[in-house]
Order: sequence, then structure tokens, then C-alpha cells
Amino acid sequence: MSIHLPEGIRTFLAVVEAHSFSKAAEQLNISRARVSQIISRLEKDMGVQLLYRSTRSLSLSPAGDTFYQLSRQGIDQLEHAVLSAQNAHSSISGQIRINAVGGLFGEEILAPILVRFMAENPEIEIDLSFSSTREDLIEAQYDLVVRMGILPNSNLIGRKLTSYTNHLVASPNYLKSMSALNSPKDLLDHALINGSVRRWSFTNTSNEEKYELPVQGKLKCSNGHVAKLATLSGAGISRQPAYYVEQEIESGKLIEILPQWQLPPSDVTLLYPQSRNISLRVKALVHYLIEAFKISND
Repeated sequence: MSIHLPEGIRTFLAVVEAHSFSKAAEQLNISRARVSQIISRLEKDMGVQLLYRSTRSLSLSPAGDTFYQLSRQGIDQLEHAVLSAQNAHSSISGQIRINAVGGLFGEEILAPILVRFMAENPEIEIDLSFSSTREDLIEAQYDLVVRMGILPNSNLIGRKLTSYTNHLVASPNYLKSMSALNSPKDLLDHALINGSVRRWSFTNTSNEEKYELPVQGKLKCSNGHVAKLATLSGAGISRQPAYYVEQEIESGKLIEILPQWQLPPSDVTLLYPQSRNISLRVKALVHYLIEAFKISND
């Protein structure tokens, strides 16, 4: 028995990944009304509501979330098959310019993947920049940008690579000398070490209570290595992604604070231009990165 595949799947994926009908319309070079029409027709054809819409928000229904995950996986596999066939016919070559978040993520997680990609594609050259400025992808002539955290509005295509949990940590020596912590409000009386995030958002895992803490850091530094070293030395409390502090928490060198108050995770997103003329080498690297992080997340 054959199944008729509904039209509009790519439009649906664009809306979900852009978090906006308007931004998806810009990426697809069609009107917002046309995007809305395509999604409504898709939902009618399938007989299920895929998206919850309001004037201020857009979210997936449970059926929509399942449909998105499986559709994204299917499209990725099809594109990978096309790229594999193209690569078999002609090897990819040339330079790819990348601007990425640095620190431990850039040096020990992202860079080794790029090195493996170059080893598998000897004619590829990579120009990798870890500058922390918010580069304009088009103006700076980068082919790809890797960013962590909340992204500004952008007409670029964004693909989530992975997500990391965040932890609030301090050294045992620091905690011995300071007042007890029972809620995020108590952090106002403590020395905080902060990077680029100006507000720490907390959600109580038991009752869903939320709290926003404006951070006035005793030490402000966007370099994760520095923030971690300062925390280990007892200079204060910092917010750290899991890949920075998992071993230290396990060994007892750092203690997780307020574990009943959850911090939002940090998404790592791959950004690239909307152009239909994106080069074969850049397409190949986009799929290589997506597959590499998918494997590491399994």
C-alpha cells in the first residue's frame, strides 16, 4: 500500500526552524499569506493540527512535533543521498570560511569534526575564526556561522546542532565561607561570575515557579576557560554548560547549586545564507556537521 506524501513539508520545516511565518516566507521568497495557506492545506490534508498559532507565539502540537522530527530526518537523509551521489561524480574542493563560538566547544568539540571533514575531503580548505563578535554573515563573507544561546532575528537559515544543559556551580571553599542558598533570590548576596548572559532564568522543577535574576558580575568575562578557573579558585558562582563542568562536579571540585531550580539549556545553531546557489562544498559540510552531532547525541 503506497502512502501519498502531502505537499508543503519543506514549507512546514521552514516555519518551525524560523519560529515565524514571516521569516519563513522571506527565506522561501514567497508571501506570508502563501505560507499560511500552504500550512493550512497541509494540516487539512493530514487531518491534524500541526502548529498552535497566536498573535505572539508559534509552537508545535504533539502531532506536529513528531511530524517535524521525522520529516526533518527524512529530508536530511534524502539530501545526504543526493550529496553522496554528487560527491561520487565530482570531489568537492575549495575554501569554506567559518565563524564560530570558541572556548572549549570550539577547540575540543567543533574543531576535531572540521579536521575529520578535511581529512575525508583533501581538496577542502577551512578558514576558522573564533572571534566573539556578532559577525554579519553576508557582510563578513563567512559561509557558515556557529552560535550558542538565543539568536537575534535573522533571515539566515538556522539548523540546531545540539543542546547543552547549564549548571550553577561554585567551589566547596567558596560555599563554606558564604551564606546558605535556598532560592535564586539569595544569589543577590553572592559574588557572581558572568559572561555574555545578562539575566539568569530559573524554573523550579517541583512547582514550575519562575525567577529572572539580573546579573551584576563581580567578574565579567566571555571566555569560558577564565570563568571556570575563577570558579574553581573560589572567586564566586558561575553558570556553566555541562561540557565545561561535568567532570569537576563528579569529582567534587565544584558543587552544583540550587539543583531544584533549572536553568534553560543552550542550543548550538548552525547558520548559513538562504541562497539557492549555496556551493556543494558548503552543503556537504552542513550535512557532515548535522550528522556528526546527531551521532554524538545518541
